[in-house]
Amino acid sequence: MRFALALDLVNDADSIAAYEKAHEQVWPEVRDHLLAHGVVGMQIYRIGNRLFMCMEVNPKLYDPSVMAAASLANPVIAQWEAWMWQFQQPTPWTPAGKKWVEMDCIFNLASQF
Repeated sequence: MRFALALDLVNDADSIAAYEKAHEQVWPEVRDHLLAHGVVGMQIYRIGNRLFMCMEVNPKLYDPSVMAAASLANPVIAQWEAWMWQFQQPTPWTPAGKKWVEMDCIFNLASQF
């Protein structure tokens, strides 16, 4: 199962560079947390200050509410998220209190056959 999510960065070159630098080698606890909650693949792309995340999950292991609760309960993950939030900002379409928001799939080549 694949999810596409969007988030914006603070539109500042130094901040964007720091965010990218942090993602060159994420903390091992962050990597392990994702894997433990069924995330089997993840890529983040950027254009300007807009981010696009492609996240592939094992649907038998991935439960977003369980992962969110585990993230809040884990002090290392909470520290990572707080650090990242200084670089991030919600998109204009993001509901209050949310960060990454799921995007709607409007085209799938496989459905054209």
